[in-house]
Amino acid sequence: MNSPELQEVAAQIATHMEMNTPRIEKCLAELSETEIWQRPGPGSNSVGNLILHLCGNITQYVLSSLGGAPDQRARDEEFGAQGGFGKKELLEKLQGTVQEAVQIIRRADREEMLRERTV
Repeated sequence: MNSPELQEVAAQIATHMEMNTPRIEKCLAELSETEIWQRPGPGSNSVGNLILHLCGNITQYVLSSLGGAPDQRARDEEFGAQGGFGKKELLEKLQGTVQEAVQIIRRADREEMLRERTV
């Protein structure tokens, strides 16, 4: 990354991602394994769905679009899931996704950060 301004933007993005992950972890710890997949209503999503969706967004927009990884997102499955991951697995998935995204953001060069893209 060439300019100090872009370095600052990347640092702020990475810092916020790293700060927010423990907040989600704290909230997740308050729920039982059953509660993470409960939906408050028929048109609502569970906490588990929201974590899968967050991981999907980060993967698509950062790991794939910025980092060059293949985009294999299955968005409908993020919202359709009704289980399959426990709290520990969801947290590990989120932490791993965020860690990888932070690394990509911090090492991205100016051209890649400013490149227009369609996601």
